[in-house]
Amino acid sequence: MSSSQQHQARRTGYSISAMDQALWHISLLLIISCENGWNRGFDFVDSVPVQFQLYPQDHQRLVVNWTADSTVPDVTYEIQVTRTNTLNVIESINVSIRPQEFGESFHTWTWTSKLPLQCTDHSVRMRTVYNSTFVGNWSQWKTHLGVHEYQDQVWREPQMFPSEEVLQERSEVHFCCVAPRDAQVINIIFNNTQYPLINIGSQVKAIAVDNLNITSDLGVIFQCLDSNEDENITANFVSFPPQKPRNLSCETEDLKLWSCKWDPGRLPNLHHAPYNYTLLVKNSGRDLIWCETSSCSFLVFSHLHEYNVTVMVTSILGQKLESIRFNALDRVFPVAKSLSMRPGVTEASLSWTIEGNFTKILVICQVQMNPEGTVMDIEQIVGLVLHFACQLKNLKPSTQYSVKVRCAVSGKRWGKWSDPQFFTTYPLVDIWRSIQALPSGRSVIVTWRTYASGTQLDVKSYEVQLQQENKLEKLCTNTWLHQTEFLIDERGCNISVRAITRAGTSAPSHILIPPAERSENNVIVKRIVGSTGTGFMLLWIEDASAMCGYTIEWCQNGTGVLPCNPSNLRWETVHQSNTSLSLRAGAFISGRRYTFNVFGCRVDGHHLIDTHVGYLQEQKPTQFTKIQDSPVVTSSSAIITWTFPEDHPLHPGFITGYLVTVQDGQGSNQNHTYTISVDNPHRKTITVNSLMENKEYTYYIQACTSVGPGPPTHRRFRTSPDYSLFWVKIVIPMAFLFGCCTLLYWTRLRNTVVEIFTHPTKVNVKIVELDSCLYEMSKRIGALRVEDCMCCDLEIIDVRPGMAERKFMICPNDAGCSSVHPTEHCYSTELLDDVCDDPVSDSSMNVCNFTYSPTITEVSFCRSSFSSDGLIEGQPVPPHSTCIKGYVTSAVVPT
Repeated sequence: MSSSQQHQARRTGYSISAMDQALWHISLLLIISCENGWNRGFDFVDSVPVQFQLYPQDHQRLVVNWTADSTVPDVTYEIQVTRTNTLNVIESINVSIRPQEFGESFHTWTWTSKLPLQCTDHSVRMRTVYNSTFVGNWSQWKTHLGVHEYQDQVWREPQMFPSEEVLQERSEVHFCCVAPRDAQVINIIFNNTQYPLINIGSQVKAIAVDNLNITSDLGVIFQCLDSNEDENITANFVSFPPQKPRNLSCETEDLKLWSCKWDPGRLPNLHHAPYNYTLLVKNSGRDLIWCETSSCSFLVFSHLHEYNVTVMVTSILGQKLESIRFNALDRVFPVAKSLSMRPGVTEASLSWTIEGNFTKILVICQVQMNPEGTVMDIEQIVGLVLHFACQLKNLKPSTQYSVKVRCAVSGKRWGKWSDPQFFTTYPLVDIWRSIQALPSGRSVIVTWRTYASGTQLDVKSYEVQLQQENKLEKLCTNTWLHQTEFLIDERGCNISVRAITRAGTSAPSHILIPPAERSENNVIVKRIVGSTGTGFMLLWIEDASAMCGYTIEWCQNGTGVLPCNPSNLRWETVHQSNTSLSLRAGAFISGRRYTFNVFGCRVDGHHLIDTHVGYLQEQKPTQFTKIQDSPVVTSSSAIITWTFPEDHPLHPGFITGYLVTVQDGQGSNQNHTYTISVDNPHRKTITVNSLMENKEYTYYIQACTSVGPGPPTHRRFRTSPDYSLFWVKIVIPMAFLFGCCTLLYWTRLRNTVVEIFTHPTKVNVKIVELDSCLYEMSKRIGALRVEDCMCCDLEIIDVRPGMAERKFMICPNDAGCSSVHPTEHCYSTELLDDVCDDPVSDSSMNVCNFTYSPTITEVSFCRSSFSSDGLIEGQPVPPHSTCIKGYVTSAVVPT
C-alpha cells in the first residue's frame, strides 16, 4: 500500500492486513487478463466477415450455406433478408450454433418466402454476434434476382406467379403480377374475386389469398390486367399433402414372399400430381421398392430374422413415413389350399396342401366341421410342400356338412380360415338306373348299393317303390339282390329304395326318371386316353340346369357297351360345382374300351349331357382284316379291297388306319416293295401303281392303332401282260430296219442323179478359187459393187447336157451360140490354168457381166480363142466363142 493509503487507514481506524493486500492484487490481475482475452476475441469477430453461399431451393425458398470456426463458444449469426432494390428488411433472424471441440463446421439455413421468388429481387447478408454484446462486421449483400424484362426479351403481357403450380389446401398464398417496363398493374383477380393490391415495387403488385380450397384437374383461374390493357390468365391447382400410412402390417403365407398392406388415408384429388409409394427394408442392403397405393410385395431375405420396414409416400407437397419392426416367424400365416373331400355314409376323408418353404418348421392346422362344430388339431413338420389329411367320423347318412381349415407356425398366431368346403354324406342305399327304349314304352332297371362303414350293416331286405302319377307299385327283395326292373310309359316317375335292418327302416333313397326324350341321341362322343399312372381324368362342360350335381356311369368289365351286367355297373356322384372327375387307374385294365356317360341331375331327373370313350392304355390290334375279293389288276396296277369292323368296342385300341405292303413273288427284292399307309379307318380300298407287267405279287393288310399295326392278312395276285408293249417291241425294230434300207437306197439314188446332172466333163471347177478369181476380175473390170446394184435372188441349176447337146454347144460355127443376146458388157481376162482343163487353156476367157430382167431365163458363159487384149470395153463378144448355157429358174427383183 502507498504511504497515503496507510495514512488514511490509520486516520479512519482501519488496518489492512497482508492477506487482504494479496487478494486485492490477484483480483486486479484477473480483470486485466480477461479484458485482454475479450479484446482478442472481439478483434477476431470484427476482422472476419462471414462468407456464405445463396441459392434457391424452389420458387418459395432460399438456402444459405456457410462455414465457421466451431471452437469459438457462444456465437450467434444474424441474418437479414430484403426485398426489391430499396433493401427494405423483411426478415431478420438470429441463428445459434453449438460449439464443437475442433475444426470448421458447415451450416445451412433455409428461408421460406410468402411471395414467389420470381416476383422481385431478394438479398441476404449476415454477421456474427458474440455473447449478445460484441457484433461482427456485416457481409456483402448477395441477391437472388426475380424476373425482369430485357431489351431482347420484350413482354407483351404481364407475368404472373405462381402459374400452373400445385398449392397446399388451407394455406395462405401470395400471388404477384409483374408488369412490362412501360406499364403498371391495375387489377388482379383470383377465382373471379378482385383482391386489394399489395405494393411490392414500381411494377410489381401482389394479392394475399387465405384458406385455399381444393380444386379439380381444371384448377382455379388467376387473372392480371395492366395499364396498357394487356391481360394474362393462368391457372393453379390446390391439393393437400399426403397422409401418413396407417395400420402398416406385413405377413407371408409361404416364407417366400412378403406382403405389406396399409391404409393410405385420403387419396389425391389431382391426376397429374399423384402420390408415390415406396418401401425400404433398412437392414437388407437393398434398394427402394416401388409399391401400389395400399400394398407392396417383396421377396423374403433368407439372412434376415428381424425386419425393419419403412413405407414412404411422396408428393409435390411433401412426404410422410411409417415404419415397423417385426420377427419373421411372428408374421407367417400359412393358408390351406386345394381342399378335397371324399364323403362316405358315416365318415369322410379330407385332404389339403400348404405351399411354402417350411423346412424344419412345425405347422399346426385346425379343422372345423359344421353343424357339429367339432375342431380337430393336426401337427406336421414339412419341407417345401406340406400335404395334410384327416378322417371325419361319426357322420350321419344323407347329411350335408361343411369344413374349413386354418393353420399356424410353431404355435404362433392362427392364419385365416379357408373357404368352407361343403359335402353330403352318402345315403345308406345309393340308387341308380338304366333306361332302355321299347316299342311299347320303356324298361327301367334300378340298381342300388349299400355302403358299410365300420361294422357291416345288418340288412334284412330292401323295399323298392315306383310312383307314376296314379300308379303306385311296391315290392320287397332279398338282401343278395341289388337290382329290379320296371316297365313304364313315356311319362316320368319316382323310384325309391330303402333298407330294412334290425334297427328299423333307413331313410329312402330317391331317383327320378325323366320323360322320354330324343335329344340324348345327339350327344357327341369324345375320345379320351388315360394313363396307367393317373387313370382317367373326365372333364365336361357345366350344365346350367344341373341343380343336384352330376352322375357318371361306366361298366367295370370294359366291354364298352351299356347297359352292362348289374354287378359290373359303376357310378360316381359329383357335386354341382365340379365339372371333373378323376378315376384311379387301379380299377381299369389296359387294352379295354370304357364308355363313361355323364348325366346332369335336373329337376325332373338325370339327363345325358356328355359321353367319353377311351382306353387306359391302347394296345396293338388282335383281329385280322378280311379279304373277300381278288384285286382288280392291270399290267401296272392293282385295286385292293378289304373289310374290317373298325368301330367294334372289343378292339384293344382305337383303329387309326391300315398298313398295306405289296412285295414281288419272292419278297427278296426290297426295291420292288410298296408300303402304303391309310390314315382313314373307314377307307378300305386303295390302288397300287407302278407294278411290273405279268409278275406275281403278295400283299399284306394290317389294321393299326396308335401303338402299332396288328396281325397281317395276305394274298397273292399276278399282273396281266402288256400287249401294247409287245407290239412296241416288234414295230420299233421293223421301223429301224425300214429306215436303214430307205437311207441306203436314197444314197445310191443321189449318186446316180449327181452323175447325170453334174458339170461338163473335163471342167473341174474349184469353188473357192473361182470365187477368188471372180472377185479379182470384178475389181479389174470395174464391175458394179453389191451396194450399187439392185438386189435380186437367183437360183441357177446346172444341167449336164447330153452328148448331142454338148456337141452342139461347143461348136464354134454354130449360129445358136449367138442366137441369144442379152444386154451385156463383156470383158476379157486371163484365167488361171487350173480353171478349165480345155486344150486351149492358154487362151483367154471372156467373162460377161450381164444385166438381167425378170424375163430372162437363159445364161451363157462364153469362151473365146482370142486374147483379152483385143477386147474393147463396151463391145459385144465375137460370135466365135464357146457357150455354156444354163437356165435361170427363179429371179426376185425388188420393184
